[in-house]
Amino acid sequence: MYNYDSLKKHHGNFVSQTIDSPIMIFDFWELSEAFAALFIILVFGVIFYMWGVMLALLILCLGAAPVIRSNNNRGIFFHYPYRHWKVSLPGLVNPKPGVAGRRKFSD
Repeated sequence: MYNYDSLKKHHGNFVSQTIDSPIMIFDFWELSEAFAALFIILVFGVIFYMWGVMLALLILCLGAAPVIRSNNNRGIFFHYPYRHWKVSLPGLVNPKPGVAGRRKFSD
């Protein structure tokens, strides 16, 4: 059989197995924003046929969201409501202490 270890050492490149930055479209929008915009077009442009609401949501999703994201830390849309509006969403990941008592869920 063939042994490709020497070829791998001399001509190979190490590839990171994680994506450290989001996938960008036109260096401005993230891929998740593009899918959110397509979902907005589907729901408000095709199903409900509400052009005004669709355009307003597209302006927020594709216009305001990238500007807010670029001026703040990553995850601003998830962390802001929890910090400033005292949002509490108990569930499997974040069980409420009153319901669970002192029982441990993970270690």
